[in-house]
Amino acid sequence: MLETIPNRYPHLITEISLTYPFAHLCPISGEPQPDSTITIAYQAGSRLLETKALRQYLATFTQMNDVRDLEEAVQVIAQACANTLAVRVTVRAHYQLLSSAVDVAVTATPATGGGHYV
Repeated sequence: MLETIPNRYPHLITEISLTYPFAHLCPISGEPQPDSTITIAYQAGSRLLETKALRQYLATFTQMNDVRDLEEAVQVIAQACANTLAVRVTVRAHYQLLSSAVDVAVTATPATGGGHYV
C-alpha cells in the first residue's frame, strides 16, 4: 500500500523523480529483464511519497499482482500514485526485453469518480 509523509516545505516548487529497478513482472517469461526501470515523477504538494512503502508497493507487481501487462502496470502505478498524492503524476518505464526494449510513459491525475486501482 502506498503511503505519504508531510511535505514540510509545500511553498517551495519541488520536482520529485524516483527511479527503481522493475524486472520480472511476468512469472512465465521473466520479462522484463533486470536492466528495466520505472521512474515516478511529480511536483510535490502537501504530501510526499514514502519511499520504503513505494518500494514495497512496486515489489507486489513482481509477486502475486493481477497486473501482468507491461503497459497496464505503468497505468495502474501512475493512477495509484496520483490518487495517493492528489497531484498529477507521470510514470515512465523502460523495459529491457530479451529481443528489444519498450518505453512507456503515462500521466495520471487524481481520480474523482472512485475507480478501483491496485
